[in-house]
Amino acid sequence: MNFEIDFSHFQLKQEFFDTESPVHGINHTYRVMCLVLYVGHAAGLKRDVLLALCAAFMHDFARKHDGYCNQHGDWAAQFKLEDLVPLFTKAGVNKSEIEIIKTAVKNHSQLEELKTDHIAYKTTALLKDADALDRIRLNMNNLDERFLRFPESVRFITFARQLYFNTRNIKISSFVEILKIAELINH
Repeated sequence: MNFEIDFSHFQLKQEFFDTESPVHGINHTYRVMCLVLYVGHAAGLKRDVLLALCAAFMHDFARKHDGYCNQHGDWAAQFKLEDLVPLFTKAGVNKSEIEIIKTAVKNHSQLEELKTDHIAYKTTALLKDADALDRIRLNMNNLDERFLRFPESVRFITFARQLYFNTRNIKISSFVEILKIAELINH
């Protein structure tokens, strides 16, 4: 699949994360980024795909633990985004879109939903759906499809499950690597 984005800039490093985590670390982040691409592409969300990809890249950087936390998105937006603006700009994001990424990151860990007419709704909803699709890593019954925002997200539940099982016991070294694994999955 051709996503028309230069992925070489999106290289995760352990030092980006406040806490080392097998649950919310590099593999999870790469899976969420991959799911953003697949769901976003299927839903026809062209520009929101790039913005949600940027938001997914940093969405768990400020986690302090693996338990329930509705503040880590706000912390990531507050303490991590500024350092990532040059990376996102290089990837093609403009200055006004940085605020959309910030809103998506802040809201991804909140129970409240943005209104559907909010400028950041689609980007945020795409990030939330992609993050939710990777909940299979917690247990088989941790995803309730009724809470997914896009009908296309529901179509990717089996794909997300297979992506997790194909990557759970390996160390993913790049985003391109997980995309190659994803291409081998029937979806």
